[in-house]
Amino acid sequence: MKCNDNTVGDPQLKLNLLSDKNEHISSPRPLLDWSSVPTLVLAVTLLFLIVMTLLSRTSDKHRLPGPPALPFLGTRWLFWSRYKMNKLHEAYEGSAPNRAKTSPSCHNEEYLHADMFRRYGPVFAETTPGGAAIVSIAERAALEAILRTPARRPYRPPTEIVQVYRKSRPDRYASTGLVNEQGDRWHHLRRNLTSELTSPHTIQGFLPQLNSICDDFADLLASSRGYGGEVTGFEQLTNRVGLESVCGLMLGCRLGFLGRSMSGRALTLASAVKTHFRAQRDSYYGAPLWKFAPTKLYRTYVKSEETIHTIVSELMDEVRGRAEASAQDHGMQEIFLRILANPALDMRDKKAAIIDFITAGIETLANSLVFLLYLLSSREDWQEKIRKELPSTGEIDSEALAAAPSVKAAIYEAFRLLPIAPFLARILEAPLTTFVLAHTGAACRRDENFWRAREYLPERWIEPREPHAASLVAPFGRGRRMCPGKRFVEIELQLLLAKIVQRWRVCFDGELDIQFDFLLSPKSPVSLRLVEW
Repeated sequence: MKCNDNTVGDPQLKLNLLSDKNEHISSPRPLLDWSSVPTLVLAVTLLFLIVMTLLSRTSDKHRLPGPPALPFLGTRWLFWSRYKMNKLHEAYEGSAPNRAKTSPSCHNEEYLHADMFRRYGPVFAETTPGGAAIVSIAERAALEAILRTPARRPYRPPTEIVQVYRKSRPDRYASTGLVNEQGDRWHHLRRNLTSELTSPHTIQGFLPQLNSICDDFADLLASSRGYGGEVTGFEQLTNRVGLESVCGLMLGCRLGFLGRSMSGRALTLASAVKTHFRAQRDSYYGAPLWKFAPTKLYRTYVKSEETIHTIVSELMDEVRGRAEASAQDHGMQEIFLRILANPALDMRDKKAAIIDFITAGIETLANSLVFLLYLLSSREDWQEKIRKELPSTGEIDSEALAAAPSVKAAIYEAFRLLPIAPFLARILEAPLTTFVLAHTGAACRRDENFWRAREYLPERWIEPREPHAASLVAPFGRGRRMCPGKRFVEIELQLLLAKIVQRWRVCFDGELDIQFDFLLSPKSPVSLRLVEW
């Protein structure tokens, strides 16, 4: 074929053209094309970042020790590089307690894996992308001072992604909720929403129905046992008892989540609650891009929030549609009806509060039960002690629980060693406004605060041995910002533990993998063995 291109005959030009063609084919386009940005602008930007980094390091000499901060990133870069997002609790203290490591040598080895508290000491500062300091504390005297600081309207740092979303939906939310509001608005919500939930009278009235729920849960466990008593996917069963009991307390009736198979609605709600907490974690510790655009993270959070709102609203409508006489116990109806009847509250606040109570209660109860049984499985002798202190069968009332101090000791020791909330967030106002993370969980595992601190020893709560800093155990917070569901979770854990140990000895094979989902939670699936006595 004849060609009219005069360059074809030139071998050098052929080579150049071929080289250009190959380079064009093999070199992908850059993700960011900087060719249109003047070199001077790039140089000035780079110089600015270097100067800012040097200035921040210079100013750090006059501040608390802590990891180095970068311009516009603060110290959050640590959570995107050195540490895994689902293991952020280990960023501060190292790996979670291991039941098998009880000898001094093993204890010392584990302590050496502690991270930021080992690097910077028991009090150090982190920096937010906006430049604000966050002080992490695991020192006993400072923690005790923070926990007993009196305040009629104590401030707690809000969860920003919750604030942003709820303010964008005034059709559903009159406020950002009890957890996130501050000052007089928080005080108004607390006064009108939590008095019934925190009342000993309310919990005592719910106790007979709670016995029935725990019996049904024990029957569900019995039907779920396989060869050798193994129960696979135990965390899913704990989610179901959390749903049934929390909804029973808040809505005033049984909803049937403890049947042989879990309904699609219950599965969807449990999954949405888990996603809800993980999205809050990622919004706080991850890149704050969601604040400037509706990122995938923000959309995921919104979807989980709306799923929870829809399902709980459906449950509330179903309950309201039933006659009051259909409730099996007046104590069950009390919270739901009184919140709805309170004229001092906007209906949107009433519904949001019930939704928030249910959401938090499911995760708190389910995770706490898994941690409790995991730790207790290493102490067959203590399980036997619990069994001997309890009646062999039948309903367990408040008198029976009072006569079994080993039950409370087992639970309180689990709260000390593996609290689902490893630290508490507070804002101190004097002498300067300071954002503080009170790492009560880490402090409880330090030898200067507890005797043989990293071992599961329930007997320390019956016959204390010094050191014994009991005031540091605060899995539900402390003071007026304390979780209003504390009393309910504690009494249900006592009943669940009693019902389980009445029938079986609890065994775990291997170690539990724990992850940080804004609360500490067990990594799925969880398997344990329930062995006949």
